[in-house]
Amino acid sequence: MVKKEEHRDKLLDVIEHDVRRLDRLVSDISNASRLDSELVKEEEEEFNLLKTLENLCRYLGEQAGKKDVEFITDFPNESIRVHGLEARLAQVFVNLITNAISFCEDGDAVRVWARQRENRVLIVVEDTGPGIPEQALGKVFKRFYSERPESDFGNHSGLGLSISKQIVEAHGGVIWAENIRPTNADPTSEPLGARFVVGLPI
Repeated sequence: MVKKEEHRDKLLDVIEHDVRRLDRLVSDISNASRLDSELVKEEEEEFNLLKTLENLCRYLGEQAGKKDVEFITDFPNESIRVHGLEARLAQVFVNLITNAISFCEDGDAVRVWARQRENRVLIVVEDTGPGIPEQALGKVFKRFYSERPESDFGNHSGLGLSISKQIVEAHGGVIWAENIRPTNADPTSEPLGARFVVGLPI
């Protein structure tokens, strides 16, 4: 009913953005609610976790480069084999790495590294972004919780980290988030970035 063409175009853009947002939200909710039953049904296999990570990082590193974000990987030379659902665990690392990139600005860096520790492997995703607000550290893995700038509103459902936690725990693993600070730094000081750690049995 608006009379000016530019107003009509602006309203259509708003509608299109909201429809995309709702579509993404419904898809994420649907995936989250199906996840438990699918994790039980899918066949676990032994696979080389490092090869999976290297393939993901090759692709995601290109995305980081488009934002002028430095992308660093540090993996052992020997393979690290785990038993599980490769596609699901890949989903976890894609989510963690794309999140890290999304919080970075021009000149920031993302680092992904892995180390084997006796009967487990640690995979760490670090960034030099703004870090995680202290009040959010205990909430980031809750469903629908999202700690993002106003300008990013509507682009994330707040389910990604919750789904990641569900997948990691289904594999007998653990996942946690923390801020990066120098040793003995004042806990109220500005963090140097954020760190997400996944521990999996091997």
